[in-house]
Amino acid sequence: MSSATPHEEHPANPPPASLPAGYRLYTRQHHQSAADPRNFKLAVPEAVLHAIEREELERRIREGQEREQRIRDLQAQRALESTTASAKAPTPPSIVRNVSKSTEPDAMVLTKQPPKRKHTVPVFDWKAALAHFRNLESTPSSPDRQLVKRDRALLAKAMERGSWRRIKSPHGWRDELTALAQEMPNFAPVAQFIAQRLALAELAGAPLHPPPILLLGDPGVGKSHFALRLSESLGTVVQREAFDNAETSSGLRGSDRHWANTSVGALFELIVLGEHANPIILLDELDKGKRGGSGYQPIDSLLTLLEPVTASRIKDLSVQFEFDASYVWYIATANDPRRIPAPVRSRFVEFTIVPPDIDGRLVLAQSIYAATLKRMVPAKGIRSRFRPLTNLQVCRLAWLTPRQIRMTVERVLGAAALAGRWHIEDADLNEALPTVMPSAGKSPPRDDDPGDSFAFVLVRDPS
Repeated sequence: MSSATPHEEHPANPPPASLPAGYRLYTRQHHQSAADPRNFKLAVPEAVLHAIEREELERRIREGQEREQRIRDLQAQRALESTTASAKAPTPPSIVRNVSKSTEPDAMVLTKQPPKRKHTVPVFDWKAALAHFRNLESTPSSPDRQLVKRDRALLAKAMERGSWRRIKSPHGWRDELTALAQEMPNFAPVAQFIAQRLALAELAGAPLHPPPILLLGDPGVGKSHFALRLSESLGTVVQREAFDNAETSSGLRGSDRHWANTSVGALFELIVLGEHANPIILLDELDKGKRGGSGYQPIDSLLTLLEPVTASRIKDLSVQFEFDASYVWYIATANDPRRIPAPVRSRFVEFTIVPPDIDGRLVLAQSIYAATLKRMVPAKGIRSRFRPLTNLQVCRLAWLTPRQIRMTVERVLGAAALAGRWHIEDADLNEALPTVMPSAGKSPPRDDDPGDSFAFVLVRDPS
């Protein structure tokens, strides 16, 4: 295997100025002498370099994972040979927080796969899971008895309903997505793209393996709110994974078993232990992922998850259990796409979201008010007693960011409840609105930008 670095050009040999647009110099340099005939430079399209870079990164990740697995296997084997069960100290309670408290694992596990339910797909191999459950007793995967007990409890819970998980979209998904596009008109192209993929899957009569979506735009345009509303429209759940402070990939695929507080990842929780095969994973602030001391980035773990073929055989690192995560719909948000590695970015369908115009802001304010009221007052009979907002109140909310609208609505609803009223008063908004707001005619403020002073001017129509 050559030690060449195909995507790097030799510093002493900058690219010639005569290279055509869209081409870069590909340099292949061996450790042999400069006269080695295998050393060469070649002008190639940038797309080819991106493909080479992606393959090289995938190879390094794969080799690293295989090396870590060999080390873990060797450590486990040595621990089993040198440690007896009686000499093992009790494990801290933090590693067994996932153990089911209701039933012992042996009483919970089934010996026969439950029948398939309507609108479900299998997310793991039932026979392999049953064999793994039994092997955990005869051949423990770890000398830690508490950890093995936790694994058996998790598998037993996963097998209660069999391997089937729901994936059916609501019958009215067309109307739901149309309404979503009307509520958030700046996301209308995204809603249309999703509707097209759902229609094609419906025509084919096959479950949808959704393509990852990358939403680009400034903070405050409603990217996170859109993901939440989309999950409601599709009848599934949404899980947010933030990359601004992430240092490992354990949030999605679990933490390694050699850690004392190992725990399963979000994908295992949502799919294997949950009810849906197609949750929405919001990869928030994908461009802010940090690089570790060894050069590893948590974002690199997405390479496997974002490809349907490899995602169909994902293994949670904490329980070493393989399952199908290919039905997951990944929606990522970012402000600066240039900070996303090219191999990861190439796996997304990109949409640039612009701030809504004044009509869009008014509709968005109404939508967030209704969604917040529904969340704060779940009972429809009680919720229906609240009067609609006045036009001026909607206007005052429309110039806030989606997050500010939600927080303001929560405060004014609380004020109305405390006063025993079924309507929002202007005085409630006066107290709840942020002290500084954006000037009229400007885009909503960034979350880290205090904005300018704000004032409404009401003009009477002379007619």
